[in-house]
Amino acid sequence: MSEPAKLGIRGVGWDVAGHTILDGIDLELRSGECLVVVGPNGAGKTTLLRLMAGLLEPTRGRLFWAQTPYGDLARRELARRIAYVPQSRPLQVPLTVEQLVISGRYPYLSPFRLAPRSSDFEAVNRSMRLAGIVELRHRRLEELSGGERQSAYIAAALAQESEVLILDEPTTHLDPHHQREITNLVARLNRDQGLSVVLATHDLNFAAMLAHRIVALRQGRVVASGPPAELLNTEVLAQVFEAPFTVVREGERPVTLLELES
Repeated sequence: MSEPAKLGIRGVGWDVAGHTILDGIDLELRSGECLVVVGPNGAGKTTLLRLMAGLLEPTRGRLFWAQTPYGDLARRELARRIAYVPQSRPLQVPLTVEQLVISGRYPYLSPFRLAPRSSDFEAVNRSMRLAGIVELRHRRLEELSGGERQSAYIAAALAQESEVLILDEPTTHLDPHHQREITNLVARLNRDQGLSVVLATHDLNFAAMLAHRIVALRQGRVVASGPPAELLNTEVLAQVFEAPFTVVREGERPVTLLELES
């Protein structure tokens, strides 16, 4: 018998102010899988990720953790299983890197234990090593480059010691050097640490490098799903983004190029 899904979504929809943002979403995330969500602006990618992280409640349908409904799990209990790194964050955060990463231990604190223990600091140190930012531990966040700051927020998520890491547009606004660093970090976490990863991105080549499976959203619905070699083709991309693409191959990996008007 195959292992049950780590995270399951059944018939999920989400409405706001009378508008349907997501509708009829059915998805599963398997243990150790890297699932990448793509789609145009307004397709519902961020909303889907926030639902998966338990930060929003669906208008319709249900989400499950290992077959247990989200509603049966306390918020801290869910946070020990799923960590979320949003795309938008305050520019001015008066914390050092170490203080930020310590904040990732909140699921393990309680009203009766507000001070971190040695086990919390061990998790913080381990998370900073995995993210490659140990030397930045005493630096303030506003002093960091965009790539360094992103790595710090990923380290804070790793400090939750969860089984699933959800990342919303993790390489947005980064230069190619830092894009490569974040890509390599996510690949290591998925491949070497066994973390299940869900991420949303507009960068189709980034998706092709990391994904075991890509899910394409359009107007709040799943319009295509499959491995990169199958999903990243000119027909599917034209349907999803309403734009022409050229797809070339580097070995097994497809590389997408947006075509300009002639």
